Amino acid sequence: MSVKIGLSGASVMAREGRETFLRYVDAAEELDWDSIWFSDRIVGPAWRMDPIAGMAIVTGRSEKLKFGTGVLLMSMRSPVTAARELATIDLLSNGRLVLGVGVGQESPAEYEAMGVRKRDRGRRLDEAIVLMRRLWTEERVTYESEFIKLTDATIGVRPKQENVPIWMGSRAEAGLRRTGRLGDGWLPTQVTPEEVAAGIARIQEYAAEADREIEHDHFGLQINSYLVESGTVPDHIKERYLLRRRSDVPPEQLNLLGTPDQIMARLREYIDAGATKFVFNPACGADEMLEQMRLQAEAIVQPFHQKLVPLGA
Repeated sequence: MSVKIGLSGASVMAREGRETFLRYVDAAEELDWDSIWFSDRIVGPAWRMDPIAGMAIVTGRSEKLKFGTGVLLMSMRSPVTAARELATIDLLSNGRLVLGVGVGQESPAEYEAMGVRKRDRGRRLDEAIVLMRRLWTEERVTYESEFIKLTDATIGVRPKQENVPIWMGSRAEAGLRRTGRLGDGWLPTQVTPEEVAAGIARIQEYAAEADREIEHDHFGLQINSYLVESGTVPDHIKERYLLRRRSDVPPEQLNLLGTPDQIMARLREYIDAGATKFVFNPACGADEMLEQMRLQAEAIVQPFHQKLVPLGA
């Protein structure tokens, strides 16, 4: 079993322009990060680059970096259009795509903007997963539901991977059930080690009920990170850059903050809980991103990727 660590924060750099974003991609590859991950917000106050466009750029700019979505809002997107775009990206990258999917936020704004009823989001997501897999593997697809009709349809292009991995992002009970029934992996955010362990157990229970099993190394999480070589994390970092989606758990329990030893100790708690895939989101602005990428890569990422850190230590 190996631990792999990917990187988020693409939109922070893309907002600064082409050259800054390309430096970010180049640095991720040079520093041995496993992958780059893109979030998805179709409308809203935050600046987000389009994840499919972002992955296409990484495809052409890099040779070994994997890339994924954390998560793509497939409850609002056309599964046919998405299947064709994603198959093309996976093919031209020689199979480096990992697809994270989710139902979306609680606010109705995006659903209204996309002409989708929020109450249908779960059914639409389930349908999208099934349809994309069929379009990737079958010559012609005939399918009809309340939301879509396909008659002897084909998208033509096939992904490089025989089975593009589809990971789920939700930590809600419905999301755990969906992961067990339909998913290839789990990548939530804002979770404690205890919640990771409990979530994995529930997912495997749901998978067993569906006569399935999720591979043991297909469980992970997205998590904010900030490394200091000594001392403490500045207060302005905690106040400005950490996610504040939960008030029931202190920020220190939901983020990787501090010196290399402190972050490594916290990371091991998640590994002991069953997580082996991580997406670090450096908690900083564009001015610090490249330096944080270097510090975290040298102290945390490279030792794991080069297998210099025994998992049982």
